Amino acid sequence: MSSNFPVGIVQFNPVVGDIAGNRERIVEEYITAAERGAELVVTPELSLIGYPPRDLLHRADLRAAVESSLNQMAKRTCDGPPLVVGTITEPEDGRGAALHNSAVLLRDGQRAETYSKRLLPTYDVFDERRYFRPGAELSVTDINGVSVGLTVCEDAWHDVNIIGHHRYESNPIAETAAAGADVIVTLAASPFSLDKPARREQRFLGHAQGASCPVIFVNQVGGNDELIFDGHSLVVSDDRVAERLTGFSAETSVVPTRKQTQRVSQYDRDRAAQVRAALRLGLADYFNKTGFEQAVIGLSGGIDSSVTAALTTGALGAENVYGVSLPSSVTSSQSVDDARAVATNLGIEFDVVPIEAGVETIRSRLETHSDAPTGVALENLQARVRGDMLITIANERDSLVLTPDNKSEGAVGYCTLYGDAIGALAPLGDCYKNVVYSLASSFNSDPPTDALSAVPIPQSIIEKEPTAELSEGQTDVSELPPYDELDPVLTEYIEENRSRNVIADIHDKKVTEEAVSRLTRSEFKRIQTPPPLRITQKALGRGWSYPIAAEYEYNREI
Repeated sequence: MSSNFPVGIVQFNPVVGDIAGNRERIVEEYITAAERGAELVVTPELSLIGYPPRDLLHRADLRAAVESSLNQMAKRTCDGPPLVVGTITEPEDGRGAALHNSAVLLRDGQRAETYSKRLLPTYDVFDERRYFRPGAELSVTDINGVSVGLTVCEDAWHDVNIIGHHRYESNPIAETAAAGADVIVTLAASPFSLDKPARREQRFLGHAQGASCPVIFVNQVGGNDELIFDGHSLVVSDDRVAERLTGFSAETSVVPTRKQTQRVSQYDRDRAAQVRAALRLGLADYFNKTGFEQAVIGLSGGIDSSVTAALTTGALGAENVYGVSLPSSVTSSQSVDDARAVATNLGIEFDVVPIEAGVETIRSRLETHSDAPTGVALENLQARVRGDMLITIANERDSLVLTPDNKSEGAVGYCTLYGDAIGALAPLGDCYKNVVYSLASSFNSDPPTDALSAVPIPQSIIEKEPTAELSEGQTDVSELPPYDELDPVLTEYIEENRSRNVIADIHDKKVTEEAVSRLTRSEFKRIQTPPPLRITQKALGRGWSYPIAAEYEYNREI
């Protein structure tokens, strides 16, 4: 194969369901790549629709729009290079409602080739068998004397180990290489998790070596609901990365499939930097794609709300963030001062709205007609009054409320349903408490562009004992195991699927018992809380599917 077969990679950020808008932006990037000399242009998996489209695929009008757009895009190739588009196609046999998840090659004004994804994932956040039927045929086609093989995302994860054994029998990458491909192109919508770009690169280095030909990985970028797609598209040749596109941003690049030098840029191995980049993109796209501009955040003066405010300022700009302190009778003046300091340092709008009168009105009314709330009920009443305040403010300002709750709290139910757990999105919902602290340090060493202070989060916030501050003297550690003991237990139970017995052999038995017991009792809360932006391999969102009315105590003896 010639070493100068230039391929245009369109690392694309689609809007799910916006067929016309996605089509026009793909065409713009196609023209750009063609002008730069691309002999083939490739877009990510389902780029015309956006991934994941979910039940939009059941709508006949969407399917008709896809057909029309494909025909329009095909005409663009009459005077330009072939274009590979990720899209849906109807099965040729016409049987059943299921579609194909396909890569369609548009060439000389028509559809020249269609490859349909053969391996359909149904684990974690994926549910492709609900919508698609697997393809059965390979696709290797000649383009300017180069045999190009097409594959789609999971086809390159044929050996993925889910439950102790390989899930798939076939290996589409190897089979495509054996069919004579000089270059293999993989269209993908591969969501981000911590360190995944580096792991993914190693996988594709293995593919290129095994196939003995260059492999091109073209990934979606952008936030779609709780999923974040990081891009980091690749051209891998022999034992090296010939090209690596930028992460967390849309990019179109024309690259040769063989190249003797590796790009200097490397993946950021700093986990806090990865999390910041991913959450910034996820937050910005959530607002952009839902049509909202402003966020409302309850600033408690604690670490979680402070980091949430810093994240949101970086994603939306300081002018689009409104912080509100909502003190009750047990809120310390230090908490209000810390909240004000964060808002001042970030340059965001800020106000103080006391809630004690509202709490007392509800308490006294209940005392007249029922039992006055005491203890935990009174604590939760404060949180729910705050929730009502925040939602009302957001309604008036045409804004969205963001919950600051983190994964450690959400896992064990240390939150108030309809109180601090209200909102449209949980930016920190997949961040354990230790990650929240690392983010605070990251912001203080590299503040958001709009920040008015070089150290936006005061040291007093970082050093203070975490507290819900719903009663006098309350601290998290008085009601939960310490986070440095709790987080490892949760990680092993949630992300590594280890049993309580196995975890208790490694960690403190009492902490293990409490953590797992609290987690299983809190499922009813999690199903009603805002979606978390996913940064780990198992978020407590759509990839976490456990029953509520169930028994989890398989072995009561630890």
